[in-house]
Amino acid sequence: MDAATEKRILDRIKDGDESGFEALVNAHSSKIIGLAWRMVGNREDAEDIAQEAFIRLHRSLASFRGDSSVSTWLYRTVTRLTIDHHRRQKLKRKIFFFRHADSEHDPYELAADPAASPGDQYLAGEAVDRLSRAVEKLSAQQRAVFNLRHHEELPLKEIAAVLKLEEGTVKSHLHRAVHILRKELKDLQGGLT
Repeated sequence: MDAATEKRILDRIKDGDESGFEALVNAHSSKIIGLAWRMVGNREDAEDIAQEAFIRLHRSLASFRGDSSVSTWLYRTVTRLTIDHHRRQKLKRKIFFFRHADSEHDPYELAADPAASPGDQYLAGEAVDRLSRAVEKLSAQQRAVFNLRHHEELPLKEIAAVLKLEEGTVKSHLHRAVHILRKELKDLQGGLT
């Protein structure tokens, strides 16, 4: 959604038109759920986090100044909510000895290339599983930076704005994340760039 369209929708919402909020949800929901899913590894939790982010957006629209785009605001909110989610889950596992279940995958990761052989499909699936497990080993900040950069394809400057970090700190988190993932996946052909 371009900035002019977003401004018109925000103006409509401020004038009391609730259909404008629905337009914002429709425009951003798939990316927001996808980001949350990649960060928490569970579709149900991702949908809950996305829903909470949209509820918070709805509550703050009256005072939304437009210093950032709605998508930046939502990325920042989802990132904070997923970091809080990971902290709660870690505490739950510590206190209640919960075991972490196998993570579900992004539908794009599960889609098979019809031209690939069954062996290639199996190896690709194994690589995705290993990458998912390796990403889970990253700190919450490193995971957030890695996902925003490599899945959402945001520039470093925008990631810094979303996470309210200095650009150098974002670069440092990204460098550490890639270093850890390369080490974990060093035996896979091609590695990470």
